[in-house]
Amino acid sequence: MVQQREKSIELLNKGVALEIETVLQYIYFYLHFEDKGYDHLARLFKQIAIKEMDHIERLGERIMFLNGDVVMKAAKPITYLDSNDFDVNKILKVAFDLEVGTVNAYNQWACETGALGDSGTKRLFEQLVEMEEEHQDTFDTEGDNLKTFGINYLALQSIQRASSEAKEEEGSTGFSD
Repeated sequence: MVQQREKSIELLNKGVALEIETVLQYIYFYLHFEDKGYDHLARLFKQIAIKEMDHIERLGERIMFLNGDVVMKAAKPITYLDSNDFDVNKILKVAFDLEVGTVNAYNQWACETGALGDSGTKRLFEQLVEMEEEHQDTFDTEGDNLKTFGINYLALQSIQRASSEAKEEEGSTGFSD
């Protein structure tokens, strides 16, 4: 029984590591999108990073329930952008691939923990699979939007930001058209 619990804790900590990597990566992308004025994509990456933090909490709570200790270490270093080549398609591909990898790992680990007789951990991994698949679908949709609308998709986000900022400035000065 102890050996089975240790295996579950090991897999849960691998999940924590994947989620930490994802949070760091998405916050990094968020900052770059925010800097470029791509508010929709910035907001999207920030929101998903927050959801990934919730996943860390859920995994950590399960580890603590099993009397383990949560290892707070990223699975891998994040992918940094080439400052001369800000390629949104590449960024969305990195995010999509992170989600696919996490879904695959969680599916495998759900099977493993189920075989160990740890249905609580199995259920948690299965729930996380569904959430990660939603993120995967979001990044796939954004990639499709970029392919369909091209650079106009990004330009519209910048224009919308500029328009919003202009309205805010107009409201703060008391002057209007």
